[in-house]
Amino acid sequence: MNAQHIGGEPGRAGELDRRQFLNYAWLASLGVLFVQGALVTYQFAKPRVREGEFGSEVSIDAVDSLPGEGEQPLAFDKAKFWWVESEAGALALYKVCTHLGCIYDWKASEGKFICPCHGSQFMQMGKRLTGPAPRDLDRFVIRAYDQEGNLVAETNEAGDPLQIPAGATVVVDTGERIRGAPA
Repeated sequence: MNAQHIGGEPGRAGELDRRQFLNYAWLASLGVLFVQGALVTYQFAKPRVREGEFGSEVSIDAVDSLPGEGEQPLAFDKAKFWWVESEAGALALYKVCTHLGCIYDWKASEGKFICPCHGSQFMQMGKRLTGPAPRDLDRFVIRAYDQEGNLVAETNEAGDPLQIPAGATVVVDTGERIRGAPA
């Protein structure tokens, strides 16, 4: 038997035989599978951050409604930060403990932040008092803009409290975290 006749009739020039067709079908299936996998991976990895939520810039329109110097901190739960203010300026403290990532809370009766998991305690401005936490609370970058949209003040690299100019629009960037100072 001639090798050309194995597997069926010899085809005309340019026609696919059964083996070539199956090879092409197999490669096309792999290509479709690869493209679908890439699309699913892209959709999974794409950030789904909405305005006003953690990971986005949070615009605080009514600066007058924020707690002033010496008042109790204000929680922004969706954006995961506490707004605190003192004579030194304002801070946006990340609501996650620097020890093992528990969510700490403000205890008004004691005048400090206390982590319920392992007992770390922090002053109102985020400085570590006691506990297993290795550093002060992390902070987010705060930016202040004037009426024309020009940047007039921004948190420095050390995360020091920011003096907010009168009449400024405040934006907290929860995508830019500043690590607390080591204890």
